[in-house]
Amino acid sequence: MRSRVRAALAVALVLAPLSILAAACSSAPPEQQILNQFFRAARTRDNETLARMSAVEFSPRDHGEVTSFTITNVAEERRTPLTYRQLIAAQQRAAEDETEFRQRRVEFENANRPALEAIAKMERDPTSKFTPAQEKLKAEWDKWRQDAQAMSKQTAGAKAALNNAIGPAEASLAQPGQAPFAADKFEGELVSKDVSIEAEVRKDGETTTKPMVVTLQWVVGTQDGQPRNGRPIIARIQGA
Repeated sequence: MRSRVRAALAVALVLAPLSILAAACSSAPPEQQILNQFFRAARTRDNETLARMSAVEFSPRDHGEVTSFTITNVAEERRTPLTYRQLIAAQQRAAEDETEFRQRRVEFENANRPALEAIAKMERDPTSKFTPAQEKLKAEWDKWRQDAQAMSKQTAGAKAALNNAIGPAEASLAQPGQAPFAADKFEGELVSKDVSIEAEVRKDGETTTKPMVVTLQWVVGTQDGQPRNGRPIIARIQGA
């Protein structure tokens, strides 16, 4: 009887540290688990995993390998309303304005084509002398060309602003079995959180300790009235 008790006690003493370790691992903060997966994928060159969970590149060749890290601080969440509908409307307006402008420019060029062709030829000859009428028409044409560049820049800027805003949401909400992200039907917030770490980085055979700040971002909201909660994406790494 005593031998069975002693055997049971011995087994309990062996298993107790393992159960404590398992509990500690299971209670690790979500930020720890996300960064563990990210740095492991970076070390093993698992590009598929990296592309799925990060918007930034972390190359072992350029940045080294993070062999371990300790979280020193998790900042409060920052929430920013997502204004996709306004950005979509702005992009559409810019495209419509440019289309209307181009139509008016074509009308101007068609109405003055022979004279404009003569001016274009004279512009290539530095010895050419413009008549007062040509000077006046050339000034108008120069204004059209300048406005065309400004209009194209405005349209490109509106499109870039929309794409930059949509990017984090598309990455965060891209999950198997979920409906595709639709910016014009989504309402919600972009959530950001900074995680400060002390990382052990191995590069060129040497290991150094580096402080880093990893920014996680995800979106929460509704699409077509249905809740949509995205997964965290690594949006920035400072100090790498």
